[in-house]
Formats: sequence, structure tokens, C-alpha cells
Amino acid sequence: MEPERPTTIHTEEELAPRGPWPFLRGALPGGFTRWGWGIMAGWMLVLLGPALGWAGHLRRAAGWSALPSHWGESLSARDIWELWQNGGLQYRLTNSPTVHLFGLGLVVVLWCGWRMQAEVAGQKARLGAWLLGALDTLLIGVVPLGLVAWLVDLGLAKVGNAGLDALGWTAFFGRPLVWMSLVAALNVQWWLCRLGRSAGLAHGYRTHLGVSFMRLWSHPIQWGLLSIGGAALRALPPFLVLLLAWRMGGGTTFRVWLFLLLQLLVTAVNGWVMGWLLRAAARFWNHDVLVQDVRMTLKESLRDAEAL
Repeated sequence: MEPERPTTIHTEEELAPRGPWPFLRGALPGGFTRWGWGIMAGWMLVLLGPALGWAGHLRRAAGWSALPSHWGESLSARDIWELWQNGGLQYRLTNSPTVHLFGLGLVVVLWCGWRMQAEVAGQKARLGAWLLGALDTLLIGVVPLGLVAWLVDLGLAKVGNAGLDALGWTAFFGRPLVWMSLVAALNVQWWLCRLGRSAGLAHGYRTHLGVSFMRLWSHPIQWGLLSIGGAALRALPPFLVLLLAWRMGGGTTFRVWLFLLLQLLVTAVNGWVMGWLLRAAARFWNHDVLVQDVRMTLKESLRDAEAL
């Protein structure tokens, strides 16, 4: 009779290590909670606040001239030059509402995202964990992720110089996407670090950094595709709206408001997508904590058995 195989966490379905993909479906609900609405409202404030603030700034800068006052009119290159030289834009490119509304919207997005994620993970959304998680990300995330992004960007640059139109367009769209994906990956690392902070450093700070690092790098393909896909998904709809506006032109105030409303709509969708990824990361973290606890228990049992 063959000896019975020992039970491991890999033979237990609920305790088997998993990447983030299996948690995407379960994370679909929950986008329209108070924190979900906060994320979407924050993103719309990030878009609308600076746009309206800068539009008012331009109108005041153009008040000296005979330039058209309503937004439907297009500006020629000469008009832009006059605004820059004689309207004072060269001395004050933006105004206070533009900067402060953008900053306020960004803070709302980041804090509501943290509250949503902590709620899904069953943790308290402490400000200290939020801030120190960002510091942890600087320590363990910037160099390795930045190196990967730099190497991929370097490869795309060489591909773009090969002389083929298809490769040139690939590099043209791919290189910005690489750096957008880097920001997305750093966000993921921050999410994992701050959740680890919120749970406490029971096994020490170095263990916390190592576990947070491996939670990202143990599944590089899944997290990488989520970062690239999420960045592309968030960039494509606003680009299509801008392309539509470019093709149709302004012409009337109605069209300008239509384009603004379309941008607000796709921005709200982007906020929902961000909340979806936040919830998926929290569910992945919850499962990985369970797996890590079982691993620690098995290691301690093995050490106790060897000591006997």
C-alpha cells in the first residue's frame, strides 16, 4: 500500500495560491457604493475643474482683444500667439482654481479608493497606512518596475526606428502606454503595501516589504496585463472623444458642451473601472493573507517537528 500523500495548501482548493484574475468577476459588484460614487465624482472634478478654471483664465487673458468670447469659436495660430504674448499667459500660464480643483479632485479619488479597498478587505482605512504604504512603494516598487518600463520603452524605440510603418505606429502608441502602465503598476504595488500596513506588521517590517513585493511579482503576467489593459482601457475612451471633437470641430456652443459631457461620461466610466480593480486587488490580498498564514503555520510545524 502506497503511503498517503501529505495534505498541502496546493491540494486544498480554497487555500491554493491564485493570481488576481480569478477575483475580477467577484469584484464587479460594489461600484455604486458611496465610495464608488466618490471615485467617479473625484475623477470628474479632476477633469471638469481644471477645464473650467483654465477656460475662465483664458477668457480673462483674452478680454483685452476682439477675440470671440464663446467656446464654439476656433482660435487660429495667430490668436494663440497673441494670447501668449499680449494676454499674459507667458507670465501666468494657469490660475489658482485650475490647480486647486485638480488637486482636490485627485485627493478625493485617492482617499475614496482607499476607503473602498479597506472596506472590501475588512480593514480600517487609516491615514498612516495610506501614507506609509506609498513610502513602501517608493522603496520596493520604483526601481524594479521603472527598470522594466525603461527596457520595454527602449525596445519599442528601436523597433520604431526599423523603417516599417506598422512598427513605427506600434512604437508611437506603445511607448506612452508603457509609462502609463508603469503608473498603474506602481498603484497596484501601493494598494498591496497599504493593505499590508493596515493589517499591522506582526512579522516585522522586512517581512512586510518582502511579502508585499512578492504579491506583485509572483504573478507578473497577470498583474502586467491588468496594468496594461487598465491603462489602455482608461486612455482609449477619452482619446476617442477627442478624436470625435477634432473631426467634427467646435462651430457651436452646443457641440462644445456635448464634447464636455461625453468626456465627463467616459471619465465616470474610468472611475468605475478603477474601483473595480481596487476591489479585485483587495479580494486578492484577502486570499493571499490566508495563504501566507497557512504557510507560516506549516513552517512552524516543520520546525517544531525537527526540534523533537
